[in-house]
Amino acid sequence: MAASKPGTCSPTQPRAPLGREAWLNAARQALIEEGTAGVEVNKLAKRLGATRGGFYWFFKSRKELLEELCAYWAETSTRLFERALQSVPNGEAAFNALVNLWIDESEYDPKWDGAVRDWARTSEPVLRTVQKVDARRIALIEQVFRDIGYEGMEAHIRARVTYYHQVGYYALGVHESRRRRRELMPLYTKVLLGTSRHER
Repeated sequence: MAASKPGTCSPTQPRAPLGREAWLNAARQALIEEGTAGVEVNKLAKRLGATRGGFYWFFKSRKELLEELCAYWAETSTRLFERALQSVPNGEAAFNALVNLWIDESEYDPKWDGAVRDWARTSEPVLRTVQKVDARRIALIEQVFRDIGYEGMEAHIRARVTYYHQVGYYALGVHESRRRRRELMPLYTKVLLGTSRHER
């Protein structure tokens, strides 16, 4: 029998076992494409070319997977905002970093966000998680406005308007090219930051 070529798998070579992350990522994609109906053990196993037994090695039940999927979204999506704002100086640079996070969509995935928000319409625990994440994101944006120079409720309301504007952009299914969004960015920045802002 001829030897297998380097870099290929022979028919008898054991396949590396899938990890917990693989199942979570498959569940994430299924949620985006099919909603919670797609997050079923058999369907996920088929997506991964795995067995049901592989799933139960990591999760006791579908319910546990859904709970972890929601927690996974909350942790990773919040961390994106925190990292984007920590990597730049305070003030308008932080605001621009936030806008770039939304426009680039290289790390932030609006379809993932939207899928979880759709899920929250039918699940009270998921809704509570979404509300907590939204509150945390708004608090981060509010700090940006405080660093720019706004105080009190004005900083809070500007943060809410900025955040609700962006969430609404995706909820309404607005389709614009990345180039067009960047062309409009200075105008949005002018409106959201205010023409009479005073930086520290």
